[in-house]
Amino acid sequence: MPAPAVPTAPAPTPPALTPPAPPTPPLRAAYVFDRTLAAADPDGRARLLDGLAITGLTTLVTKAYAVTPALAAACRAAGLRLLGSLACLSDHAEPAERRRPDLRPVSGDGRPWQRLEWYDGLVPTDPVHGERLAERCAALAGRGLLDGLVLDFLRWPLHWELELRPGARPRDASYDPTTLADFTRRTGITVPADPVAARAALTGRHREHWLRYRREVITGLARDLLTAARRARPGLLTGLFLVPEEDGARRARLVGQCAAKLAPLVDALLPMSYHAILHRPPAWVGAVAGAVRAQAAGSPGTAVVPVVQTTSSPALARGADWGPPVTTAGFRAALGHALDASGGRDLCLFPGEGLDGPKARALADALD
Repeated sequence: MPAPAVPTAPAPTPPALTPPAPPTPPLRAAYVFDRTLAAADPDGRARLLDGLAITGLTTLVTKAYAVTPALAAACRAAGLRLLGSLACLSDHAEPAERRRPDLRPVSGDGRPWQRLEWYDGLVPTDPVHGERLAERCAALAGRGLLDGLVLDFLRWPLHWELELRPGARPRDASYDPTTLADFTRRTGITVPADPVAARAALTGRHREHWLRYRREVITGLARDLLTAARRARPGLLTGLFLVPEEDGARRARLVGQCAAKLAPLVDALLPMSYHAILHRPPAWVGAVAGAVRAQAAGSPGTAVVPVVQTTSSPALARGADWGPPVTTAGFRAALGHALDASGGRDLCLFPGEGLDGPKARALADALD
């Protein structure tokens, strides 16, 4: 008589496999001045955009306010994404009739902030201006013309292009009444109303509270603006231009930008590593990007996009000091360091108008 069959346990059901997330496409961009795009006729604009795409770039960045339906359509025709930049805390971006004297920063010597070249920063603590910026972000995102929004000039006042050059002495600000009152409200620490005496207290016995407060102001404003933009347009790509400083603690101290705090809020951080403007060698581009990646390591999904200077043309600089000439060899070297630092993926050129024939070929070779 045969032995009875021994029942066997059913084979376990293999766990469902979660498909891997699709890789984020590289952000390979060029910042082109809105005045260049506005001056071009439709055929000239199409040639410019097609020329960028042919080199391997995927994205155009320009001033958000200047984006028109025609430009958005031209970018789509060229296969380019379109990102708009918003100047948050810079006087040059405000129409003259809307500039408020009380938004002007106060320097550590008690005097109103002095303009350098074209730059004049704004106080970052004014609640009315912050609300207006949030409304602008929502309006720009809600138009549906942009694929992404990049916050620019989101920092405490500093004309870093000149004030971060080797040997320069950066100024500090702002000790204006709005900021001092806001500091006291947030921290409970009372400081003198006189700017000079306030600076002595804030950089002395209250230094750590002051530096933390400055970081929190910029991080909080970034969060508010990006939240407004994403509510108006869920899924909108977001970025932030970062002051190019290898020492993250020094960047946070000077302008309140903390890469570790800002990285979770955006899809991309773009350190503005203009090597010629800062009188640095091309290798500095990669050093800055590498340092920012380390500082933002807690947010691995956030891209670090090195910005590479293409030219020092006086015609494009419009009287500003953009440093010594950017040669094709120097540009090629800076490209290599940028791509090495971003794992061969991401970069942004400034300005796109600087791509002459030899530099366009160098870019195409680097991206091939």
